[in-house]
Amino acid sequence: MKLKTSKLISLLVVAMFMATTPFYGTVVSGQGGGESEQAFDNKIVKRISEDNIYDHIYHLSEEIGPRGAGTEGEDLTVEYLKEEFESYGYDHVDIHEFTFETYAGEEITSYNVEAVKEPMKQHDSGQTIIVGAHHDSVPHGPGANDDASGTGALLELARVFSNTPTDTTIKFVAFGAEEYGLWGSRKYAEAMTEDEVDETVAMFQLDMVGSADAGDLVMFTADGEKNTVTDLGAAAGSRVSELVPYSELGRSDHVPFHNLGIPAALFIHTPLEPWYHTEDDVIEHISKEKLKDVANIIGSAVYQIARKDTPALEKSAVAPVPVDYYYEEPEL
Repeated sequence: MKLKTSKLISLLVVAMFMATTPFYGTVVSGQGGGESEQAFDNKIVKRISEDNIYDHIYHLSEEIGPRGAGTEGEDLTVEYLKEEFESYGYDHVDIHEFTFETYAGEEITSYNVEAVKEPMKQHDSGQTIIVGAHHDSVPHGPGANDDASGTGALLELARVFSNTPTDTTIKFVAFGAEEYGLWGSRKYAEAMTEDEVDETVAMFQLDMVGSADAGDLVMFTADGEKNTVTDLGAAAGSRVSELVPYSELGRSDHVPFHNLGIPAALFIHTPLEPWYHTEDDVIEHISKEKLKDVANIIGSAVYQIARKDTPALEKSAVAPVPVDYYYEEPEL
C-alpha cells in the first residue's frame, strides 16, 4: 500500500499575486469542476490519458500477473518499466539492485527502476521532486490496484513530463519489495547523499489509486501534519478536481523520505476495497475515472513546482492560492 521547513514554507503560506489575476483564475476551497481554468494545469492534464494508465495496469496485472519481489514476475516488470521509460526518451534509466532478508531468514534480490527528467539547460533550479509507486504485488495476487494502478499512473506522468519544459529535476521511481516492508524505498532513501536530500523538495507516492470499490482520495503523511506536498495537492485538487483531505498513515513508500526530513505524502483511496491483498485484485475492479483524477491532481501539483516560470517555489509570481483543506480521521 518529514520537511525542510526553511526551504518552502513561505510560498505556501502567502498567496502571491492575488487570485484575481485573470490568467491564473480563482481557487474555491472544496469546489472542483474536474477541468482546470488554469492554463498551466491544462498543459499537463489535457495530455494525460487514462487509457494509457489502464493499459499499463492490464499488462502488469493480467499479462505478467503476480509480481512478488524476487520472482520471475518482478523480472518481467522491471524489463517492462525500463522499456517504457526509454520509449519516452529518457536517457537516464537506472535499475538499482538490492537485497534484503525476510522474517523467515530468506535473502531476496529486488530492484528499483528510476527515470530522471533533467531540467532545461540554463534553467536549473537545483531542486528535485520524486514521484514514486511500488511495482511489486503480494506474491499470491495480480495486484491490479495494489500497485499496478500507481505504477501505471507513474509511467503516464513520466511520458507527459518527458517533453515538458521544466526547471526542476523530476525522478520517477518504481520501488521494489514494498510488500515485504518498504524495502525498495528504504534502500533508495539510505543511498541518497546529503546534497540529494537537501535538494529534494517533495515526494509524491501513488499507491492504490484506481479501485472502483474504494473510497475517496486522501493524502496521508507519516506524522499527520500538513507539508509542502499536501499543500500543493490540495491546491491542485481544488483547481482540477475537488479538495483532497489529509490524514496520518505510514505503511507505504513515503515513510523513508519523511524520515529524512523530505516533505512526502501518500495518495490513496480510502476506505480500501474488499479485494485488498487478495487474488481478486483484478483489472475488472479498476476505475478509469479515478485513475485520471489522481493523475491530474499529482501531475498539476508536480508541475506547479517544476514549471520553468515558477521558479521552483521561490519568489513565485504564480504561487498556488492557499486552500483551507482539512484533516480526516484515517479509515482503512
